[in-house]
Amino acid sequence: MCTSFAVYSQKKAIYGMNFDTDDIDLKLKVNSYNDMNLFCFSALAGNKYRDIAGFNSEGLFICTQAVKYSPGFKSSCDENDWFAFDIFDEALKKTRKTSEFFEIINRRVISYPRNPLYPDLGLHTIIADKTGNAFILEEGDDTNIVSPIHNDFIIMTNFPNGDFKEANYNKVYGIGADRYICAHEYIHNNINSFGINEAFEVLSKTSQGNTLCSIVYEPLKNEIYISFKKDLRKKWKISIMEKTIESLDGFLNNNKIQFTNEEIFVKDLISLYK
Repeated sequence: MCTSFAVYSQKKAIYGMNFDTDDIDLKLKVNSYNDMNLFCFSALAGNKYRDIAGFNSEGLFICTQAVKYSPGFKSSCDENDWFAFDIFDEALKKTRKTSEFFEIINRRVISYPRNPLYPDLGLHTIIADKTGNAFILEEGDDTNIVSPIHNDFIIMTNFPNGDFKEANYNKVYGIGADRYICAHEYIHNNINSFGINEAFEVLSKTSQGNTLCSIVYEPLKNEIYISFKKDLRKKWKISIMEKTIESLDGFLNNNKIQFTNEEIFVKDLISLYK
């Protein structure tokens, strides 16, 4: 159960996410596709690493996390629908703006994987670009449910945003509603000076006991700031363009290393900086 957001303040975009789950292996990847560099944050699930959040060097952000559907919701997906993890790959590699991706989804119906043990749980996706366009994509009945950004920020937790399009922010309910309201109020109150520090403050306020990773991305600089296991005193900085990661805060030394084979396992990274 995670929290993610995109904020646009003083012509600057800031994205953030908390990844909250059981203790599992994590991986960071930086590679290239055509004329873009891509960053992906992945987690081991079912003996396979799945991409959870990603950015490209054109400033596109995509993140997929759990959602608890409304009671009685039945998926109508079939073999002709567009699988969620294909969305992730195509968005990062082939689009620079959410408007470009929006044109694609208008022609296809998305579907998200189901676990028969948890029939009411699925996934939803936030997509944002550095120009201020963003939306949340959810599964509907033979259609896509799209919730666009309002004002200067957008937030996704674990209830269906599409169920509350006309509701005030403090009237939402469901899993993650408390985190949504908390994030909304803090961002609204700090929108005129929102930056890296404020983004980490949102992640700190919405962190849960099982938060494994907190990520903040500044697309205009193509720089990522990342912490693990709720220890926000220790931060690393990743350069998408240089394909490097360096210790930033909370370490005795500031060492910069290159991504080996375009990926780094988080457990290996942490062991290097003990």
